[in-house]
Amino acid sequence: MNKPRSIKNAFARHFVWILVCSLLATLVTWGLLFMLLNYLLQRDIVLPANHYEGHIPVISEYVRTQGDSVISHRGQAALEKMIPSEGMSYHVISLSGDKLYGDLELPSPPNKAEILERLNQSYPGMNQIIKYLPVISGDGDLLGALLLGYNLKVRSANPAFDPWVSYGFLPFLLTPFLYIVLFTFLFGRRFSRKISAPLQQLLYGAERIKDRDLQFSLTESGAIAEVDQLTHAFEDMRRELEHSMKREWGLEQERSTMFAALAHDLRTPLTIIQGHVEGLEHMHGDHAESKYIQYLQVIKRNTARASNLLQDMNMIAEIEKVSFRLRPLPVDIAEFIEDKAMEYTALCRDRSITFLTEYKDDRSVSDQPVVFDPYRIIQVLDNLVSNSIRYTPDAGQIIWVIEITDQQVMMAVQDNGSGFDKPHIERVFQPFYQGGSRSVRQKGHSGLGLYIAQLLVQRHGGKIAAANNPQVGATVKFTIPIQETLGCENITMASPRSC
Repeated sequence: MNKPRSIKNAFARHFVWILVCSLLATLVTWGLLFMLLNYLLQRDIVLPANHYEGHIPVISEYVRTQGDSVISHRGQAALEKMIPSEGMSYHVISLSGDKLYGDLELPSPPNKAEILERLNQSYPGMNQIIKYLPVISGDGDLLGALLLGYNLKVRSANPAFDPWVSYGFLPFLLTPFLYIVLFTFLFGRRFSRKISAPLQQLLYGAERIKDRDLQFSLTESGAIAEVDQLTHAFEDMRRELEHSMKREWGLEQERSTMFAALAHDLRTPLTIIQGHVEGLEHMHGDHAESKYIQYLQVIKRNTARASNLLQDMNMIAEIEKVSFRLRPLPVDIAEFIEDKAMEYTALCRDRSITFLTEYKDDRSVSDQPVVFDPYRIIQVLDNLVSNSIRYTPDAGQIIWVIEITDQQVMMAVQDNGSGFDKPHIERVFQPFYQGGSRSVRQKGHSGLGLYIAQLLVQRHGGKIAAANNPQVGATVKFTIPIQETLGCENITMASPRSC
């Protein structure tokens, strides 16, 4: 396959070919015309430009020997037989300039001095050349002059065809321009076909995209570099649109699944609440008071469950908005860890769970604050720690690991609970995922905690992962890059490290 040329090179190439082909065709045409003209000249069908000059020596000799009769009307008939009747005219004048006879038109008769000056020479007349021949008597005296008028141009032997011969030379002169027009049209069509096919392909692709049909592909023509580049860019755009639409369809499907799961999860506590409210309405007897308190506790618990579920859904909707922005602040990491450790220790105390903290700072300057959105990172940690508390047995252990380098902050929450369901561990960050022991929803648990944690970590430009410990329990670890400066108010999911 030939290497595609640029439009400039292709146009220059076609232009050169137009000139070369026009020149060659012109030379061939001129050669054929010259051959035809030579043939016509040889057959005396066309007379050459000097045809009439060939008669002048014969006429001159006749006038020299028959001068006395030429100067008088006696020799007119004989003289006219010597002069061609078509294409040549004559006039006999005396030495004094008097017109004697003939059909040559003269603007004004020449005087004796002009006649003597012009003898045996040619002078321009009215649209023709006039030849002055001397008329000499038998005694050698100059009697006058014979003026012959003729044209120096190619003529037809048949005067009726003279216009064809005269105007026939015009196409001869215009032949190069006619061939340039012809080959410009031919090469222009060829050049147009090279561009037209890929452009039609692009128009076809645009119509398919307009109809939201992306199941097609474009091929490069290999003829024009710029057109191929445009086709390649269009194909890249089509593939990106196809991927975007697939992602959009996937998100839409996930969103539909989330709302279906939300409706299902809300139905359970609301059904329980409705049943207990109806029970309260029909309550009577000796044990009504104790049942009354029991029913209120169930109502309160399920109301809190529905409220938490709606709160989590509102948080997801807020985080997924394009307008969502983080609010990063410089944080004293040691103080931050100390405050949260005290809070988590208090939460674990009710179930006799031991909460430990492991902190390691490997930065070159360890006393510098760390920049992140503390409110959102606290949300991540709260979800991870509450998840571990939920699945850690009484008298168990939870460890919060923090490691800081000059590039990133790593935090991990480890427990000695039941661990993740191994076949589906990669799905634990999906919303409403129902899997093994750790994914079964318990009371007050919406199943959205890890999904919210993942969204917030990604907003910080970080990563989050879940794994089972070698012995027992599970670990959820996330890392976020350290921001060197403030001004991160415009952080979005599309540009999490734009500050």
